[in-house]
Amino acid sequence: MMNKRLCLGLLTLASVMFLNKLHAQSLIDPSVKDIIQKAFQTNKELKLKAYEVDKARLEADGVKANRLPHVSALGLYGYVHSNGSIDIPTVNIPLLNLGLFEGATGFSMHGQAAYAGVSVKQIIFSGLQIPNGIKALQEKAVAQQYLESAGRETLSKDIIASFDQLMLLDEVDKLIVDSEKRLKKEQEKVNKAIQNGLAIPYDRDKLKLALLELEEKKVEVSGNRDLLCQKIEQETGVSFQEVGGIHYGLKPIFLLDLPRDVEQRSELKALDASSKAYEYLYKKEKGGALPAVFAFGSANYLNVFNSKLTVKDQPLFGTVNLPLNSIKGSPNLMVGVGVKWDLYTGGEHHNKIKQVKLDQHINTTKREDAQEKLNLLLSKNTVTYTTGNQKLKVGEQQLKVAENNLSMAVKQYQAGLIDVTELLAAENDWYKVNLGYFNNVLQQRTAAVELLHTSGKLLQTIHE
Repeated sequence: MMNKRLCLGLLTLASVMFLNKLHAQSLIDPSVKDIIQKAFQTNKELKLKAYEVDKARLEADGVKANRLPHVSALGLYGYVHSNGSIDIPTVNIPLLNLGLFEGATGFSMHGQAAYAGVSVKQIIFSGLQIPNGIKALQEKAVAQQYLESAGRETLSKDIIASFDQLMLLDEVDKLIVDSEKRLKKEQEKVNKAIQNGLAIPYDRDKLKLALLELEEKKVEVSGNRDLLCQKIEQETGVSFQEVGGIHYGLKPIFLLDLPRDVEQRSELKALDASSKAYEYLYKKEKGGALPAVFAFGSANYLNVFNSKLTVKDQPLFGTVNLPLNSIKGSPNLMVGVGVKWDLYTGGEHHNKIKQVKLDQHINTTKREDAQEKLNLLLSKNTVTYTTGNQKLKVGEQQLKVAENNLSMAVKQYQAGLIDVTELLAAENDWYKVNLGYFNNVLQQRTAAVELLHTSGKLLQTIHE
């Protein structure tokens, strides 16, 4: 008894695994998967989206650089003219009963100057603008990446649809070939019957007209195939010949589990990432009201040469003119801590905060609107998919009836019970029913792919 239960359990598990494998294989042909992967590498729209991702990451790296020390070098040469005053302690000369440098002493100096120096500056505290700015740009890069993923899903859906249309044309070719074989066979019989006086040229001409209509359909199918191959070539970068060499059976797609929500949709994830980016951006702009603290240091060389110093209103001497060969400072060193605080910017800071809040409201509204529309689209595609499955069941019955009717019409025509017009009518009905069936298969496949795309699970299914 236990062995029977174990065998039954293993058989059930094997059946489920087989169905899962069949589901994955029947959805997308491996050759189409390969084309899709190649398109991901060559499609120009996807490349542009990838560039946007790289750009956002580089912007984040650029903000990170603000944490590092900034070193700069400066060299100057020019003419200096300066007027000023100096107040130094009075020097008393007892012998002369005279005090030098009483009060502020005016002076002027002019000459040539050379300056060379190196300075370094590093932010210690930025009001949290730098870390929040980095996080905002990182979330922006994540949003751009989700948009790229959304572009991949849309491209995959379009490529699958184009190949399914190509396979529909293959099925149409098969239908034309089958009809052509039967009609040519009957045409040969009619020609022999005309020679023996058992048929009239009208029957031959009716068959010839039917064959010419098939030739017209061949030309139309060939033209449509070329257009589809060119479209796929443009979307994927795969050669026209390689696209035309792909063939697979056009069979229905049966999903084991119907998607119930749209939370996996990449566009919604992109909007969620954008929401986080705006939160960090808001914190960054709020931090702009705080002071920025930085450390700095410098080392420089200064030389004022070929100059003249004039000291005004000195006791006994009056105005003193002193020629100077040079005044040098080497090196001049300075280190310290600085604070920069924008106390009033004309309302610019407050305006930026308002803009970020407005962007947050816009993003939230977009998210809600997109989810509502996607849920409605999911419901529509679910109904379309279910309806497509039901139409296939009806179509299978129609195929059997049309096949039986055609087989009976051929036999009755050969027995002389019906004329060629009725035979061609049965042939035409058989062609229309088969074409309608394969159109229904195409619509059912399209509905299944659309359902996966709407729920955001198409790429996941492709990679299975």
